[in-house]
Amino acid sequence: MVDLVSDSDEIAGYVGDAIAAFNEIMSGSRKNTFEDINRANKGEIFVLHFLSARDSQALPSELSTALHATTGRISALLGNLEKKGLIEREIDKSNRRNILVTITEAGRNYVETEMGKLLSGLTKVFTEMGETDTREFLRLTKRFFELMQEHMPNREDFG
Repeated sequence: MVDLVSDSDEIAGYVGDAIAAFNEIMSGSRKNTFEDINRANKGEIFVLHFLSARDSQALPSELSTALHATTGRISALLGNLEKKGLIEREIDKSNRRNILVTITEAGRNYVETEMGKLLSGLTKVFTEMGETDTREFLRLTKRFFELMQEHMPNREDFG
């Protein structure tokens, strides 16, 4: 496994400093924040938000496409959500090979609460940052991820 801190010592100048700083940001207590954001974007909340916004039934394959996740991952998410009573699955009467996924009222309430918390948190953070820093953060974040996609297109190669 590559140690970003040790390897950054071998990289000259600001790039090495940036790699070390990035490693520090992505570790420790801040790592949990990034993991929470990623989990929300790739997990149960995303599925519930998708179903709630769509306001109609969806096929697991549609969820898979929207989530950029495997059908196995979607199946596991749907199983968990169904156990919690947040969604229902039923066989499509017009095509018995399809399963239709519907959000329940409990699911709507849950996603509304969670999205409210997310919006409240983001509002507080961006307000405290101020307009100039917020716009700069968003510009740089977008640029960072564009470059990451360009230079590291095969994420599955990393573990």
